[in-house]
Amino acid sequence: MYEYVFFDEGIRDHFTGDLKLRGVEHQLLDEDGLLIGVSEDISDEDSDAIDDLYDRLLQQNGELMEQGEDALELNVAGVQIQLADGSPCTIRLDTELVSRLMSVISMEELRDLCQTISEGVELRDNSPLCHILD
Repeated sequence: MYEYVFFDEGIRDHFTGDLKLRGVEHQLLDEDGLLIGVSEDISDEDSDAIDDLYDRLLQQNGELMEQGEDALELNVAGVQIQLADGSPCTIRLDTELVSRLMSVISMEELRDLCQTISEGVELRDNSPLCHILD
């Protein structure tokens, strides 16, 4: 399941409205309804369109946050990964770093990168990088 986090209900509603129009299965994953889960069983076309929409909405969300008087206190970012024992874990990230990263990679790629790093930390493979893995 792909996960998309929002910090504004209006922007989240815009996102879920687009998902409904596309007929894409989704669900609320938290009590606040700001974390949306989207089925991975979607076409590449829908996946690309959803990622593009999410990127645009993140930009819009950032602009809204910058306009508010508590902008710095509200400006947070994170990626949810799965630990080796199967439990979920949210990694908090620097918002400026995430903003720069989002200009060149998708949220899915960032999540995959964080997942790979966490697996490397948990499994502690200290073999040389040139070592061929089976």
